[in-house]
Amino acid sequence: MNRLFEESLSRSRLPEEALSSGAWAPLADVYETPEGFVVQVELPGLRPEEVEVQVDGDSLVLRGERRMASQARPEAFHRMERSYGAFSRSFRFTAEVDPARVTAQFRDGLLRLELPKVRHREARIRVERAE
Repeated sequence: MNRLFEESLSRSRLPEEALSSGAWAPLADVYETPEGFVVQVELPGLRPEEVEVQVDGDSLVLRGERRMASQARPEAFHRMERSYGAFSRSFRFTAEVDPARVTAQFRDGLLRLELPKVRHREARIRVERAE
């Protein structure tokens, strides 16, 4: 009964892809600005080099793995609430992102990505009067 109750609570917070795979999914905030998109992801216990970031067109994929400390023995735990193992999160945006201008900051377990939109040049066509 407790397991069913905990699962129903977790469903309100986690995306469907995380629930279906059984893996953990770090929590994220995603919002749009006039210039681009901002993604903030909670990754406590990870170092920047343990996170893979891929940007392609209008999508972002984050991958990594959170491991238990080597001195921890799972059989000795009284309670284990943090999730461990591999994760993968993907986000699709409403506009194409310029991968050359993406910036990332990783501080205090929070990854902040700024993803500028692709700048489309307006084509100006000069129309001349036909004589």
